[in-house]
Amino acid sequence: MIEAALRGNQSLVLTAAVLWALTAVPAWFAGRRYGFSAVAAVGAAGALSLVLAATLYPLSPQAPASMTCTLQRDAVGALLGDQGLLNAAMFVPAAFFLTVLTRRPLPVAAACAVLSGAIEVTQALVSGMGRACDSADLEANVAGALLGCLAGRLWLRRAGSRALGREIRLTSVIAVGGGAVLAAVAVPALLFVVADVSDGHRADGAQTAAATDAAHRFFGAGTAVRRVQFSPGGSGRPGRVEIATAAGNLVLDWPSREVSSGVLGSVPEQPGGRPQLSQEAALAAGTDFARTHFPWALSDSSSTVYPAGGPDSTAKLVQWRSRVDGVLMPMRLDLVVGDDRRVVSFSARHVPPPALPKPAVSAERARQLATRPGMTVTGGELLAKADERGTWHLCWLLTLAPAGLAGPSNAPGPAQPARGGDGPGQAVVFLDAVTGEPFGGGGLLDADH
Repeated sequence: MIEAALRGNQSLVLTAAVLWALTAVPAWFAGRRYGFSAVAAVGAAGALSLVLAATLYPLSPQAPASMTCTLQRDAVGALLGDQGLLNAAMFVPAAFFLTVLTRRPLPVAAACAVLSGAIEVTQALVSGMGRACDSADLEANVAGALLGCLAGRLWLRRAGSRALGREIRLTSVIAVGGGAVLAAVAVPALLFVVADVSDGHRADGAQTAAATDAAHRFFGAGTAVRRVQFSPGGSGRPGRVEIATAAGNLVLDWPSREVSSGVLGSVPEQPGGRPQLSQEAALAAGTDFARTHFPWALSDSSSTVYPAGGPDSTAKLVQWRSRVDGVLMPMRLDLVVGDDRRVVSFSARHVPPPALPKPAVSAERARQLATRPGMTVTGGELLAKADERGTWHLCWLLTLAPAGLAGPSNAPGPAQPARGGDGPGQAVVFLDAVTGEPFGGGGLLDADH
């Protein structure tokens, strides 16, 4: 986060310089008046100005508050990464100058830890920040503060420091009191998510270069990538390169390097007087976006527009699907278009049509095989579905609902295309359209379609 902020926002450095200019003179005179080192006071003012500017400068004014804090399992790996080392280095001068200024390294370390915690909570709670709350940042900040306090203590010993006195009690008051206040604010308001950023999942040079190229294509040439993480695929599935920027997030399939999903912003609130987004306008905006980034989705496919979000949302979901001989192919593109005609999120899957056998199980037979006691088949679709080894099969997808919630469908052919999770108690069954055997069990529609 800090690395991306410093690279992508020159005005951040200017903000830090202005803060230092505003605080340096008062710090100098305060130090002289109260018997402190004026040089240390000015240094502390400058170091804290840099910390506050680098961590609280708004990177994306349109971004909503994340309301989430990530807890990293791999504390050591996060600390030793480039981002962790930069976060640690940022707190070293602040802790050093504060220690020289106050001659109390332990309370300074506790105060720096509380300050870092307050910064992380603020990043998660305040909209317009475009930042993320992360335990790795807190750990790195505290490590840097401890190093700075140690350096300050060694400096004071050379200069002849006075006795530390009641440091332990003051440290306890700062740590316990500050921690209690942060917990009271953060625990009820934030969602805490455990994540793994172990060394084995770090992006290599090729993945980082691909991530930077994708970020520039979707967000602009000046976009700085703040984090790239690689997750290996399993069971024949591709790996994932997850990209975080101040403007939004992207996911690449690896090693194909194709962008498979992204969040480009939030659905804007509809201001008074703006007309609601029509299906035609949503389709036009989505088509322009697809033509730029996913031209393959516009070939031999059909589009559909649905309402997106809750009942008060004006956004539209635009989908492209392809069918060959009535069989739904694995290719897909879904775009959410806000009422300002901007695409705010997408999910893409570029798979050429696989070769499939002819179906041996009729629609009526598939309905009979899928029926369960107390359940009614409400829809069906012939589609291509991959097994765990990546081999494509021709399958029936059938949706079931409790008999009391949906009337039976007597049509001999497929009903409305199934959309998993459309209603309470709804389930999805996959059947091999050649053998009639269950394919991958039942359950909700998964990411294959």
